[in-house]
Amino acid sequence: MEKNIESLSFEEAFAALAKILQQLEAGDLPLAESLALYERGMALAKHCNVQLDTAELKIKTLAENSAGTAG
Repeated sequence: MEKNIESLSFEEAFAALAKILQQLEAGDLPLAESLALYERGMALAKHCNVQLDTAELKIKTLAENSAGTAG
């Protein structure tokens, strides 16, 4: 049973996405299964992007706060 995408860490989601890409690149899946994997892959990619954006925002905030207190 697959975990809910929102509950996955970045690393888990990225690994699941890599596995899906391997399966799709092999090209030996029925069309319906390929489409389902593609949809899950897109959701995983979106989840990873949100987590990366969040991390980037935190880093920018920390850097700004650090620069503001250094002077």
